[in-house]
Amino acid sequence: MTKSAKTLILIIGILSILSGVYLVTRQAEFSEYFSGIFLGIVLVGSVLLYKDKPHPSDLT
Repeated sequence: MTKSAKTLILIIGILSILSGVYLVTRQAEFSEYFSGIFLGIVLVGSVLLYKDKPHPSDLT
């Protein structure tokens, strides 16, 4: 995954979490903000835990 793709996914994840938190502060229903927070955490976690595999041509 390229650095720009990681950055884009990280930004989308953070914005998703922030929108979910905003809905929590506005006392929205649970079903309205849960998916935003959950997907944001998944996106941020996937970026932070993703490890690049070495390309076969780099091994020689």
